[in-house]
Amino acid sequence: MAIEKSVKVTESSPVRSAKFIPRKNWIVTGSDDAVIRVYNYDTLEKVIEFEAHQDFIRSVAVHPTLPYLLSASDDKTIKLWDWENEWICARIFEGHSHYVMQVALNPKDSDTFASASLDGTVMAWNIDSSAPSFTLDGHSKGVNCVDYFDADSKTYLLSGSDDFTAKVWDYQTKSCVQTFEGHLHNVTAVCVHPELPIVITGSEDETIRVWHATTYKLEHTLNYGLGRVWAIENINGLNQ
Repeated sequence: MAIEKSVKVTESSPVRSAKFIPRKNWIVTGSDDAVIRVYNYDTLEKVIEFEAHQDFIRSVAVHPTLPYLLSASDDKTIKLWDWENEWICARIFEGHSHYVMQVALNPKDSDTFASASLDGTVMAWNIDSSAPSFTLDGHSKGVNCVDYFDADSKTYLLSGSDDFTAKVWDYQTKSCVQTFEGHLHNVTAVCVHPELPIVITGSEDETIRVWHATTYKLEHTLNYGLGRVWAIENINGLNQ
C-alpha cells in the first residue's frame, strides 16, 4: 500500500476528522485549531478554510444528498454548514454539557443524526430543530462514539464509552437492549458491517472485538499492535 497524495493541513494542530465529499471532489477536515478546511482531492488546492468552533473539532459528517456538513466540537455544540450558501452556519445544535465526540447521520433517514458526548449521553436530532429529539442515558462515563445499524427490520444505535462498554439501543423504545462487555479500557470506536451481521468495537486496550449483531456473542478478538483504536471505517472487505 502506497500513499497516493498528501496535504499539510496545519503546522501543529491534530486533525481529528476528515471526510470525502465525492460529488464535489472535496476532502473536508476538522482539527484542534477549531478550523474546517476543504481541499480539492484532485489538485490538493484549498477550497476554503474558516473558524467553525471555539474549541477542538472532534468529528465531521457529510449529508448524502443535501449540501450540508455537520461538525461536532469540544465547545459542546454541533453545527450545520451549508456550502451552497457560502458555508453559512445554518443551525447550531445545543444540549450536551460536555465535549461532543462524534456525530453520525442516520443512513435510513438522512434528516436525522446522533451525537456522542463525554457528558455520558447519546442524543438524537433532526436537522430542522436545534433541540434534541431524545436523549439516551445509560453509560456510567463519557461516550466517545456512535453509529446506526439495522437488524430484524428495526433501527438501533450503537455507542462506545469510557466505562469500557458498548451498548445497543432500540431507536423506537429508547431502551438499551444489549451491553457489550469485555474491553479492558475505553471503547473509542464502533461500527457495523454494511452487509454482514457484525458489530465491531475498538478500544484503548489495543484490541478490536468482533461481535455478532443479532446474538451479541463475541466472535473474535484482534490485536494488531495499534496501541489504541480511534476509528473504524470502510470495512466492506471484511468478509470472514
